[in-house]
Amino acid sequence: MYFHRMKEVQQAKSFFTGKIFTIAAILFSGLCWYLSNGLSGNFWYLLWLAPIPVLIISFKITARLAFVISFVAYLIGRLSWFYYLVSVLSIVPAIIFTLVLPLVFALIVLVTRKMVIKTRAWYAVFAFPVFFTTFEFLVIQFSPDGSAGSIAYSQSDFLPVIQIASVTGILGITFLVTLVPSAIAIGWYLRKQKIKLTYVAAVAVIIVGTALIFGMASVRSGSAKPAIKAGLVVLDEKFHNTSNHPDFSKENVVTENYAEQVSTLATRGADVIVFPERAINMNKQTDTAIINILTNAAKQNHVFIITGYTNFRTDQERNSALIIDAGGNVVADYGKVHFIKGLEAQFTPGSGPGLFNLNGVKAGTAICKDLDYPGYIKKYGENEVSVLLVPAWDFVMDDWLHSRMAILRGVESGFSEVRAARLGRLTISDCYGRVTAEASSSNSKSVTLFGEVSLQNKHTFYTRFGDWFGILNLIVVVCFAFILARKKNKIDTDSAKLMIDKRFVSKNRD
Repeated sequence: MYFHRMKEVQQAKSFFTGKIFTIAAILFSGLCWYLSNGLSGNFWYLLWLAPIPVLIISFKITARLAFVISFVAYLIGRLSWFYYLVSVLSIVPAIIFTLVLPLVFALIVLVTRKMVIKTRAWYAVFAFPVFFTTFEFLVIQFSPDGSAGSIAYSQSDFLPVIQIASVTGILGITFLVTLVPSAIAIGWYLRKQKIKLTYVAAVAVIIVGTALIFGMASVRSGSAKPAIKAGLVVLDEKFHNTSNHPDFSKENVVTENYAEQVSTLATRGADVIVFPERAINMNKQTDTAIINILTNAAKQNHVFIITGYTNFRTDQERNSALIIDAGGNVVADYGKVHFIKGLEAQFTPGSGPGLFNLNGVKAGTAICKDLDYPGYIKKYGENEVSVLLVPAWDFVMDDWLHSRMAILRGVESGFSEVRAARLGRLTISDCYGRVTAEASSSNSKSVTLFGEVSLQNKHTFYTRFGDWFGILNLIVVVCFAFILARKKNKIDTDSAKLMIDKRFVSKNRD
């Protein structure tokens, strides 16, 4: 009786210990996702730890419970975006978006769990990173928001790791930050099998180590080479007018104010000056007078001016950027290609990249949302631009994140960026993702930024071969599916043989 009671006590302790460990794992994982994959870039290193507890537990419990635990943990993490999504999308789309991603994450954990348990092979270490990377690859290809939402952007301040984007695109970053927790979790699962454990550790160390060595070598070899000086200007938000019927007097005032800032920055030595997205409104009646103010400012101060403006000059409304050279000539009128769904439904998209010559340097312009699409911005790399000048408009809370999304396009395709955003960040960055100058307009106040722009153009592997890494991961997913199918067929065959043997033995006994 005594031993029976002791056994019951031990079972109860084990039960409660398991429950506490599970709850702690959910909270730890959720908190790591929440802090590391938010909008600020803080605590980016916690992303490398976030999946570990959930993965370890999933290998020991039922598939149904693993799904629930994974869903709840990732849901906690996604709540870091919820208020921002409500402010941008409204409540219902925000709820849907917040629930869908944890659902997908839970499914990824389930297929990872199945791959690990069914194969018990060292190569199962690739399951979680491959499934997660493939999901992001498909999102980038088919989502109306392009690459927005990728966990890769959380690592933007970790310069050595983001250099892999020049080879694989941002999907390489996603792969690395999911490979490490996968290796730790599966290493724990296979800890009693020394040979397999050695393979798992070796794979993780070799791949991550090689990527980090490549990144550190790239950053070290890529010394900044200032060639031009840039000035960025964003006026106080109260001066900007967002209207389908521009008032000439108001537009004249805002244009004159920007022109005054041109003179100030030119005296500091600026070669090019960038205004934000939709800084000015122009229609058929006002465009001549407003363009004259800007061209005169450019000519008198011997600077290039790139300004975003709302284009009502034709029957088709556009979100445009005007490029004026140092001689006061309009050399390009770029139309934004990609828009925020709903908020910019009235605009007609442009036809392609905005390319021009900046004092003998190949340059380009794109507008804000365009830089959410790696495949589109790759065209600028293919045209060997050395600098991309970007009028933009952020949503205050996403100022860090959206600026870094843009900066990673420069790492992928090998050019520097000058980005001026209303209600966001003003940044100057090089082709390695180093931010050499930065200011904020998130408080709605006027701000200027001045800095040197490196023109060290890189011919990147990603520019040449595009989404090869995403396609590779998709192929591996197919291979994994084939392996699991063979495992299932083998189990079914073995079960059938066992039943036949049992019947044969039973018949002989009779």
